[in-house]
Amino acid sequence: MFVFMFLMAISFVQAASLIETLGNVVEKVLDVGSLTFLLGSNAENRLVGFMRIAIAIVIFSLIYMGLSMIPNMSRNITITVAILLAIISAVFMPKNLLLLFGGTYSTIFAFIIIGAPIAASLWLVIGTPTPSRPVAVIKFFCVLFLIYLINEIAHWAQKIGSIIP
Repeated sequence: MFVFMFLMAISFVQAASLIETLGNVVEKVLDVGSLTFLLGSNAENRLVGFMRIAIAIVIFSLIYMGLSMIPNMSRNITITVAILLAIISAVFMPKNLLLLFGGTYSTIFAFIIIGAPIAASLWLVIGTPTPSRPVAVIKFFCVLFLIYLINEIAHWAQKIGSIIP
């Protein structure tokens, strides 16, 4: 009888879906990164929280790698020191410095995203031999793609340039 009642009660329980649960976990992690537990309502936004967590991971990795090269140093001590220094440096890093890191790396990433197809196309056109007509046709379309890509970049750069004072 108890098992029957238990099975009937299970049907009335509403469980959250896996995606909803994972979303809540990510939200809580980003809230920790944005220091809502320290600053309350004056906390930074989630982008700064994500960047703070990413910088802490990078700092931990670099310090752990450096400390692990010291002979006769215990692994537990290495991990503890690296975690403490990463947390301290991430918590006390100002928001403006984190946004400066983000601006720098977004510029580098944009140059790579824009420059890689241009460099690959130029290498295809200039750096490879042209033994037959099909290869020449491929190179011709590659040059047309380059002209189109540079035209679009100039168009959107002009629009962005007119918006930014």
